[in-house]
Amino acid sequence: MAAVIQRSITFPPIRIDKIDEYVVYVAKHRPTINMLREGGLEIGRGRGDITRFFERLGVVETRGEVVELTPLGRQLVTFREAVGIAVYHALFYQRAPQYRLLVDLIREVGAVDQQQLYEKANISLRQVSPTAWINKVAFRTLLQIAADLRAVEKDGAIYKWAADPLEEAIRNYLSKVGVKIGSSYYVTFDKVIVKECAKTEPPHNLFRVDAECTLNKIYALFSL
Repeated sequence: MAAVIQRSITFPPIRIDKIDEYVVYVAKHRPTINMLREGGLEIGRGRGDITRFFERLGVVETRGEVVELTPLGRQLVTFREAVGIAVYHALFYQRAPQYRLLVDLIREVGAVDQQQLYEKANISLRQVSPTAWINKVAFRTLLQIAADLRAVEKDGAIYKWAADPLEEAIRNYLSKVGVKIGSSYYVTFDKVIVKECAKTEPPHNLFRVDAECTLNKIYALFSL
């Protein structure tokens, strides 16, 4: 765990809509850093804070001045087309240790105010490594992203766990594109998100999809 914390990723102070806009723009245009800056999708010096952030997550890579998606980034965009921005919850949970720590703390504690949560997060980090900590800017950014993704909800000054947004998004998607019978979803093959989680059901040319398998496979694909 100490090695994981040492690789911790710094979150730039941006909201989830800007994160999503950046990823979609890179997918469509393979832009230069200057194009990203001119479009308001990059901040900071050099390659820029947002590009460095996604490089550390393994979503983009730079070739000279051009920014393009990695194979993982292309997979991310494919999932996003089906389930929307909820897929970022799985990406951050698997690849950004601070986000995972924060979400797990809220889920364990049940209900907590922002200052208490900040203190608990840094106590947990120090138990892993005495020099590890999270500053308040990064902490607020992470908390806002979790709230925007609807993983956590705010009730007055109190934050609490809501639900796994990706699980909910997968079930909503399957309900929209297919038919639910019992606990199973039946869809055409072109609507299957993760092919390994679908089984053919003759004679209607439909595939029975396991929603839990789909959820677990997406998490596994993003794991380090």
